Amino acid sequence: MSESVEMYLVMTALLRSAPDQPVPLSLLANKLGVSLVSANEMCHRLEERGLLAYQPYKGVTLTPDGEEWAQRILSRRRLWVIFLVENLGIEPEEADTLACQLEHITSDRLVAALKAFLERDPDARAATGQAPQPLSACTAGTRGVIAAVDAEPTAAAFLTRQGVVPGAEAEVLAVGADGAVLIQVNDHQVALASALARRIFLDASAVAHTARHAAWRRCSAFWSCVRGEPHICPMEESLQQVATTPAIP
Repeated sequence: MSESVEMYLVMTALLRSAPDQPVPLSLLANKLGVSLVSANEMCHRLEERGLLAYQPYKGVTLTPDGEEWAQRILSRRRLWVIFLVENLGIEPEEADTLACQLEHITSDRLVAALKAFLERDPDARAATGQAPQPLSACTAGTRGVIAAVDAEPTAAAFLTRQGVVPGAEAEVLAVGADGAVLIQVNDHQVALASALARRIFLDASAVAHTARHAAWRRCSAFWSCVRGEPHICPMEESLQQVATTPAIP
């Protein structure tokens, strides 16, 4: 099946408001970036192939065969998004764009390999997370969530005013030769002496968990069976369990 055909099926699945709700040809053409004439011709060809059903003045719906193909393609996108975000650290928005390209060149053998990789034992996957590290031990560019602050009251009060508190996202911008650290917290920078940087712990693995949740939210429209009904398969349940499992310190 050509990439063009796959895009018509996928876009029809994504644009409908309900499984049996026709998608107007004008909307389909606009989203695909083609002319209304081209969309009309392609949809009639897909109707002849038994993949789309055309309703005059209403639009097109997926046939059972078309639905199966669309969900098969979307499941490939879902696998790639999760793989790219979780294992390569790519931001969900970029991962979604890349997955949209990869889904068209993914063989059944590669799908099976991706599923097997993502279905690894949850405990083993969670164990790969690193324990929180003191800021003084981090390198420039490290991003994560502040896991703990072990400072005396005066210093702790200063850090709180700067937003350096447990749960805050932070990025290490620079580390000096003496161990001093410059970090980005929220929308401002905070310079920390080496003695204080050693008392603040950054959990880099927490960012990965946040990214996974974002990827799943972006793919929420794809959590469905071939009939478009809400469904979560065992693999998805396993992945969701991983996302809520804290890294082992």
